[in-house]
Amino acid sequence: MATNSPLARGFRMPAEWEPHAATWLSWPNERGATFPGERLAPILPHFHSLATALVEAGEHVIINLSDEIEAEGIRAALRPEILEKVTLQKVPSNEPWCRDHGPTVLRRDSDGARLAVCWNYNSWGEKYPPWDLDAAANRRMADLAGLDIHDRRDLTIEGGSLESNGAGVLMVSESSVVTDSRNPGKTRDELARELCENTGSSEVLWVNADVEGDDTDGHVDCFARFAPGNRLLVLEPDESQRERYASLARNAEHLRAQATRRGWEFIGLPIPAPVVLEGAVMPATYANFFLANRAVIAPTFNDPRDAEAVEKIASAFPDRSVVTLPARDLIWGQGGFHCLTQQLPA
Repeated sequence: MATNSPLARGFRMPAEWEPHAATWLSWPNERGATFPGERLAPILPHFHSLATALVEAGEHVIINLSDEIEAEGIRAALRPEILEKVTLQKVPSNEPWCRDHGPTVLRRDSDGARLAVCWNYNSWGEKYPPWDLDAAANRRMADLAGLDIHDRRDLTIEGGSLESNGAGVLMVSESSVVTDSRNPGKTRDELARELCENTGSSEVLWVNADVEGDDTDGHVDCFARFAPGNRLLVLEPDESQRERYASLARNAEHLRAQATRRGWEFIGLPIPAPVVLEGAVMPATYANFFLANRAVIAPTFNDPRDAEAVEKIASAFPDRSVVTLPARDLIWGQGGFHCLTQQLPA
């Protein structure tokens, strides 16, 4: 173990349900590939709703902005009592997916110290240039939050690839980490060791699945999530869906076996009907929820399975209410509420 690694220094990656000091958002702009040009204006109300829901769920919200024009639009759209718990800061980004370009913040239980791990970022394997602003955002965010930085620009890791149970297990999507488009020349074992040392974890639980329409190469937050009390929520196709979603079925079988072996409770999440926009299938998934301090911010798709998904998410987080927000329009950008947020642990 490297003597200066976060693991050696006593840091760990908290579970998302542990208390937050704040949640970061990166505001969308018309220059990006996600909501370009005329697509931006219709989507902004969804971001206003998300910021409002986060504040009402007990979060202080820090919004990364490109310029004062964006700041003026936010001030005009949000109610005064919401703005009181919102900080606007100049951290320009190319795209709004703050989970992936933001820092991974660790905590040391002995003294409450926090450490921002700043990875390299290359737009999901160089898919959507330019990504220069996104690649610089994590260090700027950490600086403005007053955090010490552990710089790992030699590793390309997106936040959506990592899911921690806060007790040493790091669930990682192999297909978005062990790949030449992110970390050429590194083996799975090498990357597992690096991930453990740099997140304070004791083991990596590798997973692989594809959510139809996803362009992240299989981020774990699209299909499998931890919950307190040794619970595991996993997208699980029903019998009518198994052929279409074969990789999700295989992953559910793998994680159900892991849960049985480890004494975890396995909770299967339904899969909504395909959401098709302009002829393309979008990545509709109930797993891409965000755990705020007092509530779960969960997506709905105007689908008959919405109610079942909300019920199962509520059962996994009995200490929180479930706040639902419509996500059909938002996923045109190929991401959801968890992709848009990154928590700053308390």
